[in-house]
Amino acid sequence: MIHRQLKKGQTVEIMTIKIYLSNLARYTEGRENGRWLQLPMDSDKLQSIYNDIVGKNQEHIILDYDAPFNISEYENIFALNETLENLSDCGLDDDMLTALFKVNPDRDEVLEAIENGTFDIINVDEVSSGWNVSLDREEVFGMVLNEEGYNNLFSQPIPEEMIDYIDFAQIYTCLSVNDGWQPVDVGNVTYLVRM
Repeated sequence: MIHRQLKKGQTVEIMTIKIYLSNLARYTEGRENGRWLQLPMDSDKLQSIYNDIVGKNQEHIILDYDAPFNISEYENIFALNETLENLSDCGLDDDMLTALFKVNPDRDEVLEAIENGTFDIINVDEVSSGWNVSLDREEVFGMVLNEEGYNNLFSQPIPEEMIDYIDFAQIYTCLSVNDGWQPVDVGNVTYLVRM
């Protein structure tokens, strides 16, 4: 289950990354000729830029990158571009994807979790909007998980008259250990993620 909780009319920002692409032969000769590219981009445009930088029948090297996951020096940039295009179709915005990669930087495992739907992500700030700001962070996490129906520690829902007596920080601790929930901060937003 994916908790997106986007407001009506809000657009989803897709994940983009930057790579610094260069011609391998020129780089090893000390005549570096690369430039920064932002992916994903149209595949025809990428091919044209690639040919300008690397040339036909030449090898490339990625000298630097700005991405929430690891990229090897010799990564196939066309496959990487396709992966990013597919990520833009998964329904998760850039911040949510970044949160998933912060929990697990292995790109293949995250992509598999997205494809199979074997992850949960909750925007803590949206769920807890309007709550008492003096609450402990872990207490808020426990309350959010309870509010969203992920509190599996009790066989019945917590009765309303008992809520004030529940140690939600302890509930969060138990759920983080038992179910793998992890808090992740992306920008000014906190997510609870499990994979």
